[in-house]
Amino acid sequence: MKMRNIGFLAIVLFSMVAYSAFASAAVTIEEVKLDNDVLDTSGTNFVRAVERGESFEVKVTLSSDIDMSNVEIEAEIAGDARDDVIGDDTDVFDMVANRTYVKKLTLPLTGRMEEDEYLLRVRIQDRRNPTVEQTYALGVELPEHEVRIDDILFSPSGKVKAGRALLTTVRVENDGDRLEDGVKITVSIPELDLSASDYIDELEPEGEDDDETTSEELYLRIPECAEPGLYTVRVDVEFDDRDMRATEDALIEIIEGDACELDATEPSPGPGAQGPQSVITVGSQSQDITAGTGGAIYPITITNNGRSTKTYTISVAAADSFANVRISPSNVVVVNGGETKSIFVYVSALETTAPGQYGFSVSVSSGAEVQQIPLTANVVQGSAVAAGSLKRALEIGLVVLVVILVILGLIIGFNKLKSDEDERKDGSGAQTYY
Repeated sequence: MKMRNIGFLAIVLFSMVAYSAFASAAVTIEEVKLDNDVLDTSGTNFVRAVERGESFEVKVTLSSDIDMSNVEIEAEIAGDARDDVIGDDTDVFDMVANRTYVKKLTLPLTGRMEEDEYLLRVRIQDRRNPTVEQTYALGVELPEHEVRIDDILFSPSGKVKAGRALLTTVRVENDGDRLEDGVKITVSIPELDLSASDYIDELEPEGEDDDETTSEELYLRIPECAEPGLYTVRVDVEFDDRDMRATEDALIEIIEGDACELDATEPSPGPGAQGPQSVITVGSQSQDITAGTGGAIYPITITNNGRSTKTYTISVAAADSFANVRISPSNVVVVNGGETKSIFVYVSALETTAPGQYGFSVSVSSGAEVQQIPLTANVVQGSAVAAGSLKRALEIGLVVLVVILVILGLIIGFNKLKSDEDERKDGSGAQTYY
């Protein structure tokens, strides 16, 4: 009985030793490459953290001295402080004895990994056999230049009405080990051809107190008649002397604006229409200007016959060669629906301007509507004007003198006639006494 038990134990022990030898010799990891660099099991393999979203390729070469089924390979880096998943595994596959297999995995080494030393664990396992594992030391270092977009904030958030302003602030962080200066942030809506930019003077390296910051508010004015819908807002951050760029996209919804709704209801010129929506009138299109002294004022009246507010821009062309021009109160005028406003174009001729007639134009624009008004300045010399004024004064004085003389003559003649009549009356009424 004892001999039988001893024999049984010997068989079990022999089977366990044989199984252990079989299992240890079943699978061999021949080589592991990280982005085509062969990893060394005896030392530290240095790699750099890559840009967020990029990945490394892990290539595992293995073989087995027995047939195996449902084999799976895992590659993993553990210990990330932010709980990012840094690992990958293959689909299950079968292995034939004494054949070499190459399997590829993807290792997402994120840009947020802390600078430290990690272990890359490569495991090969199936349903029944013990797991075969090989470890490789990886020294993860920070990139020299790396700026990441942390957050994009809109005001108003989510939706903006056409014709209103969209304010955007961008939160950025320096994930590199170099100081970044002159970081340019650009916010744009490509579909509307809108963009605005701001600069951040300095971003300290990762781990410093000022390694992240928020931009100033970037202002984008949405066109009044922008088509309602979802639009892509693109944020570009340029750094390292603008040789590198980080880009993020966000969505904003544009809803229909009030001004565009009113414009759409206004009648267009044609049969039955009430006339043009904007009426521009000018007081006098030609005025005399004395060279070097004084000037002339051209009043322009703008009437908005529509129901929505319009912005008009006034500009002067072809006047710089002979005069100085000033627009008062401003070259931009906001006119409410049904309202009339006046602006004044003040033109003063230069001292060196030769006498003569000079043509120039005033343009009044609102959106795509542009109206040009031709004007004329008759430049005269100061002495000619003085002589003309003196001549006119003398003429007026002469006329006044003649009128005065005529009046005096009439008065004298009337008085003389009256005196003669009185004398006749006195002579006829006298009597002689003897």
